[in-house]
Amino acid sequence: MGGRIECVFFSEFHPTLGPKITYQVPEDFISRELFDTIQVYVITKPELQNKLITVTAMEKKLIGCPVCIEHKKYSRNALLFNLGFVCDARAKACALEPIVKKLAGYLTTLELESGFISNEESKQKLVPIMTILLEELNAKGKCTLPIDESNTIHLKVIEQRPDPPIVQEYDVPVFTQDKDDFNSQWDLTTQQV
Repeated sequence: MGGRIECVFFSEFHPTLGPKITYQVPEDFISRELFDTIQVYVITKPELQNKLITVTAMEKKLIGCPVCIEHKKYSRNALLFNLGFVCDARAKACALEPIVKKLAGYLTTLELESGFISNEESKQKLVPIMTILLEELNAKGKCTLPIDESNTIHLKVIEQRPDPPIVQEYDVPVFTQDKDDFNSQWDLTTQQV
C-alpha cells in the first residue's frame, strides 16, 4: 500500500469555538500547534470546499475534503466538516485521496438523509467507524463500515501501478501463429486492414 495512515480525524466548525478537531484516532495525535498551523485548510473558505486538499506541515501530510452543507436549520446556516487522514510527510498518499473524497460524499449523504453529523448521538458513532477505518485500511487495504441498519460503506485502496514502458517506433506486434487462422474470427473492418 502507498502511505500508511497514522491518524484519522473528524473536524468541524463549531458555532462559538470555530474550527476544531472533534474526534481523532488515535487521540491527541494532531497537536494543537499542528492544527493551528493547518486549520484554514481543514475547515476552508467556500472556494476550497468539496475539493481534495493535501497539506504537508511539521513532518505530517494531511489529506481532507472539506464539506459545507448550507441550510437554515444549522446555526450560522451551514454545517462545515472534514473527515481526513494523516500520514508521514514523505509517504506517497495518492492512493488514499479517492477514499477521502468518497468518505466526504458518504458523510454528506448521511447528513442530508438522517442528520448523522448534526445529531450528537449519531455523530458519536464516528469514533468506532474511524477506528475500523484506520486499522483495516492499514492492515488489509480495504474495509467495510457498518453505519446503521440500512447503510454500509465499502472502501478499498487502489494501488498505483507504475507506468508501462515507453513504446518505441520499432516495437511492432508480431503474429505468433499463422494470420490465416484468425480470418474466420475477424470482423469485416479488421479483415480489410
